[in-house]
Amino acid sequence: MAMTIQRWTRYNLFATPSSAVLSIVSIPLTIYVAFLAVRWAMVDARWSVITDNLVVLLVGTFPRDQLWRAVIAGAVLSLLVGLTIGVVLATRRWKASAILASVCLVAAALSFALHQQAVAGALVCISIAALARVAVIRAPMVSRGIGLLWLLGLGSICAVLAPAGVSNWGGLLASVLVTSIATLLSLPLGILLAFGKNSRYSSLRLACSGYIELVRSVPVICIVYWAWIIVPLVFPPQFHISDLARGVTAFVLFYGAYTAEYVRAGIQGVARGQSEAAQSLGFGKLDENFIIVLPQALKAVIPALVGNVLDLFNNVPALFIIGLTDFLKAGQTILANPQYSGSQYEVYIFLFAVYLAIGALISYVARRIEARMNRGSR
Repeated sequence: MAMTIQRWTRYNLFATPSSAVLSIVSIPLTIYVAFLAVRWAMVDARWSVITDNLVVLLVGTFPRDQLWRAVIAGAVLSLLVGLTIGVVLATRRWKASAILASVCLVAAALSFALHQQAVAGALVCISIAALARVAVIRAPMVSRGIGLLWLLGLGSICAVLAPAGVSNWGGLLASVLVTSIATLLSLPLGILLAFGKNSRYSSLRLACSGYIELVRSVPVICIVYWAWIIVPLVFPPQFHISDLARGVTAFVLFYGAYTAEYVRAGIQGVARGQSEAAQSLGFGKLDENFIIVLPQALKAVIPALVGNVLDLFNNVPALFIIGLTDFLKAGQTILANPQYSGSQYEVYIFLFAVYLAIGALISYVARRIEARMNRGSR
């Protein structure tokens, strides 16, 4: 073991004189900076700003007398995320997830006893996600209807939260909901645009191509502005369109164009012999596209589509311009309080950690899907 560490150190840190000098300078500096960071986090930081305002970070300005609705929505979202992770990982190892769920439940009980209900709720949601992954491992048939479960789950979440007022949705819950709903709706739009761009009808092909190129040539913030202004003009005056609905519409229109390009690339990657075989079996053009071509095209571009979800989640803060209190805006709202005006580092480090964790999870899912596809294509 010692020889292995010595060999690794020699070849990676001191292989050449220049790398040796760089290692001698950078290693002590890194240790010193890490020491300062740990000391600040353990001694000087005021993490009470997070625990005192965790409800604001999680649900924004949601009515406090109806927080039970947000708790139910968070539990359903955690269940869906856990089931999805279980389907993607496709492994029989479940003990780590069970241990994580147990630890989170114990920590949640302790947090509740210390009157930290928001912390307890967040830990319960994590445990639900872990238990859902175990459920997929123990009952693989659940994976067959994961798409339908997401559709039903998001519908039930919206139904539970709607009585509290859509304008009151905020925090991390709103960010995740906008990402999930926009992803679910942008996929069919992108599929239709992709087939339209490949259509033999020139008018349809030009219209779809023009839409895709127009949307992809402007930043998402412009689409958000357009949706905020134009969406109310499409409906009669008696229909009140919430800011959240306008924001979701903007993301659906924007990411539908990017999804269309991914799907179109997948369609072009399907062997022509597949279409010819479908035609020889008597398939019509519609059946050929949606039964033969589309499943193979989607399978090829799933990693890119998952990456699209990460990009969408990272762009949700752009909705602050239309008044939506997303996760980032909730943190800035806390800092606007003079009581916490000196806690910028603590708040932004917490926001960074949450965004990093969610982004890393989405990236990990994309890599696992790609690895499974590569194994299946050998």
